Amino acid sequence: MSGIKQICGKELARVFKDGKMIFSVFFLPVVIMIVVMSLVSNMSKKAEQDVEEHVSVIFVEHAPADFEGFLKQAEVSCEIRPVEDKEILKEQIRNGEADLWIEFPENFTESVKNYQKGDEIVQVKTYYNPSEEYSRAAFNMISSGALEMYRQALLAERVEDMQQLTVFTVNSDNPDMIIQDDQKAGGKMLGTMLPYFVTILLFAGAMGIGTDMVAGEKERGTMASLLVSPIKRSSIVLGKVFALMIISGVSSVVYVAAMVIFMPQMLGGASGEDLGVSLALSPQQIVMLAVLLVAIAFLYSAIIVLVSVFAKTVKEASSYVMPMYMLVLVLGIMTMFTTNTPKSWFYMIPIYNTSITLQGILTQEVTFAQYGMTLGVTLALGAVLVGVIAKAFESEKTMAI
Repeated sequence: MSGIKQICGKELARVFKDGKMIFSVFFLPVVIMIVVMSLVSNMSKKAEQDVEEHVSVIFVEHAPADFEGFLKQAEVSCEIRPVEDKEILKEQIRNGEADLWIEFPENFTESVKNYQKGDEIVQVKTYYNPSEEYSRAAFNMISSGALEMYRQALLAERVEDMQQLTVFTVNSDNPDMIIQDDQKAGGKMLGTMLPYFVTILLFAGAMGIGTDMVAGEKERGTMASLLVSPIKRSSIVLGKVFALMIISGVSSVVYVAAMVIFMPQMLGGASGEDLGVSLALSPQQIVMLAVLLVAIAFLYSAIIVLVSVFAKTVKEASSYVMPMYMLVLVLGIMTMFTTNTPKSWFYMIPIYNTSITLQGILTQEVTFAQYGMTLGVTLALGAVLVGVIAKAFESEKTMAI
């Protein structure tokens, strides 16, 4: 036991007594994550604001005399231009130089006013480019907004009582139409990206240090002296795995705390109240997350140390770890696009089960049986890998420099 403490203490001291190491392992990934997420969110928000502030360029063919005045009265922000050449206009819309083309039929006003039963209904056509943001916004604003209002205005001139045409309304006076658990809704929002970032950053944080713990010592020549010391090789293994687990676990706690604290900034300044959800976690959720993160840190540490055992250099170890990192990356991404309820046997799949369980904890949808299954599988696999590492340490061929 003293040997485990000695090795673990040595590895922890190497990290926690080095200010640069502390910054690079615990704080730099958090800073990068917050900056990138905030930048993406703010750029997205600015793009939306730019579309809203854009004055749409709309070409109108055979426009009714009162149409432009109606748009101004409806406070529709746009620039109306006449259609001169249809082929040129199509090319302008295709290139994003024009936003929308509205085609009224000739004699539109007379056809509407002189309508008789059985006459053909006049059709107003619109043309736009859905691949252009400005064009799509102009189409939504005009087709489902202004033109509908204009249609209602013309209809009111034909029908004395518009109420006769209204069979029913939908949510015209229903402020309580949204029925949701704000905490669960907030958990779903967090559960979309938090499991992905936690698993990825947790593995990435342990990867650099873990490869150096074994392969690095081989490369520097310090592993040979460590193996001939009076400390049992199994104690060396457990000491290194526990040290990496502690470092990885601390880093994951820092990452999760940072994400929860800086979530409004990463969402472009929107708070939980602005989004209509609660981003707070209950004490039970915090405990479940903490225990699961410890188990994940144990498994990831065992994987990284195991891979590092069979490498001669840090560079070689990093190349061996990369496929495992990609696997964790892919399984983490899969949880971001999961809509169906996970099947029970999913919780038996190593690594993937931790991601869906993290998501289930945040959304309050995971059962204690599923949680226990995930913990059991994760810890059992980690223990098996530690046993394999211990066997590898006993092999002189494997540990040879």
